[in-house]
Amino acid sequence: MFFARNLSGLKYALGTVSTLFLLAAFLLPGEAAARSAALEKVIEGAKKEGVLKILWTEGHFGADVGINEMLSVINKRYGTNIKLQFTQGRSFPANLGRLTQEYRAKQSSSTDVFLGSAGHMLSGLKSGLLTKVDWEALVERPAPPNPVINRVNPEGVGMAVASRIVGIVYNTNLVKGADIPTSIEDVLKPKWKGQIAITPYITGFYQHAAPDIFGEKFMTDYVKRIKPQIGGFIGCNSLDKVASGQFAMLIFDCGRDATVRYQRRGAPLGHAVPKELIRDNVIDLGVPANAEHPNAGKLFIAFQHTEEGQKLLWKHGAYDLEIYPNSKSKLLIDEFRAKYPTAKYVLSTVRRAQMQEKEGIKLSVYQKKYKKMLRGRKK
Repeated sequence: MFFARNLSGLKYALGTVSTLFLLAAFLLPGEAAARSAALEKVIEGAKKEGVLKILWTEGHFGADVGINEMLSVINKRYGTNIKLQFTQGRSFPANLGRLTQEYRAKQSSSTDVFLGSAGHMLSGLKSGLLTKVDWEALVERPAPPNPVINRVNPEGVGMAVASRIVGIVYNTNLVKGADIPTSIEDVLKPKWKGQIAITPYITGFYQHAAPDIFGEKFMTDYVKRIKPQIGGFIGCNSLDKVASGQFAMLIFDCGRDATVRYQRRGAPLGHAVPKELIRDNVIDLGVPANAEHPNAGKLFIAFQHTEEGQKLLWKHGAYDLEIYPNSKSKLLIDEFRAKYPTAKYVLSTVRRAQMQEKEGIKLSVYQKKYKKMLRGRKK
């Protein structure tokens, strides 16, 4: 009897050890540490809230389909039951304007998570729109040593989540062979007159006027030369007019991810990185101060830094964050840096935008200037 009981106990112990080993096998690298008390508090808060409200720029994270899959994984991982309330938003600047108005009017935010690039996050910091959070206390995955990108934004207003390589989008039915651009000069060929699209916010033109990239003098001259080539304006993520052939190219885009998402649907689009510049346009997530479900928002953001979260980002968004092992974005960036060793390599992050402001570099001034030039306005 005693032997039987001990044998039973031994089997139980071995079974428990086996279970632990099995669980360990499924735990993702770097994520085996116990959850922090801060994260557990956020999880409990998210359980009570039960909703994640999202106002989103077109296509990002796979829109409602991708975000719903992420929430399904989050719910299994953390024992939550968060439901998605999804609204298709507009561009980063338009969404930022709407959310800032709501915040100033002391209304509830239209989203629990704000998605934006460096300048938008910096604006959210200055206006008070974005909540300051101790993100390192929430993220399960340790930060890599000496990362090229600090994953936590200044003062904790959100986190960097994905790297985007900026370039030129082109219609593969119209632009072939030697016509595929490898330089920003290639779009100036007479044959492309009136067939080039740009974004309404002059993406790439005003950022590239910064002294440490091309500089104001170079970009002002370039804007004058490219003006006859411009046939119209389209958004970074709305590439239908290039895919349909209404425009041959878009210069510059906000990141190659939009092109890849269109390619996955069979659109005849290609993406070229010019030999002069490899620009990593990092995107970030933050929680509005007036969010209705702040814990669900924080949990969603923290999850993006798990290995599983990064894989889902690539699956649905065609990007991930280059600081992590096995990052596909890093492989692409390394490939282009090897291909164009003399190219300028620029990280567009919130810290960079903050540094530029401190140094008196006002990109908004360049933006207004080039908008006037490209739209033919005198004032």
